[in-house]
Amino acid sequence: MDNLFLLSIGINTDIFESNIINIVLLVAGLFNVVGAALKTSMLERKTKILNEVQGAEQSLTAATERLNEAEKQSEQSAMIISKIEEKTETLRNQILTSNWNRAYEEMLRIEKAANLALKYETQKATRENQDSLLTAGLTNAYKFIINDLSYDDCCKLNTKRIDQIPTLV
Repeated sequence: MDNLFLLSIGINTDIFESNIINIVLLVAGLFNVVGAALKTSMLERKTKILNEVQGAEQSLTAATERLNEAEKQSEQSAMIISKIEEKTETLRNQILTSNWNRAYEEMLRIEKAANLALKYETQKATRENQDSLLTAGLTNAYKFIINDLSYDDCCKLNTKRIDQIPTLV
């Protein structure tokens, strides 16, 4: 017990020896004085962060909805484009078929006109050939009759030809 009396209690004013006690007292004082302000500031910061997180979630939700709507519009646009492409292909085939039919009909018409022109020219050439042959034959026959045939030979020839005509009785 003697040792207990030897210990003395007092405030140590030496800053280096009493540093731990001073720091504990300083921290306790700061918590008491600044604690309320710090608590209020932290609550405001927490509220601000929560509001920003909620705003970000709302923005995310709105962006997701816009994305979904844009995807729907993209799908609808793709369907419309597909239908337009199908109609375009169908129309192109119809036009090609129609043009081919018109070209074929025009070709047939031109062929028919060419055949008619050829037939006409052939008939014309045949008539001209027949006319020139007939004229040449008659001219030669006339020259033969006038120059080489006697009157008696001419009468015999006419009688022979008359005998060859069938009688109508």
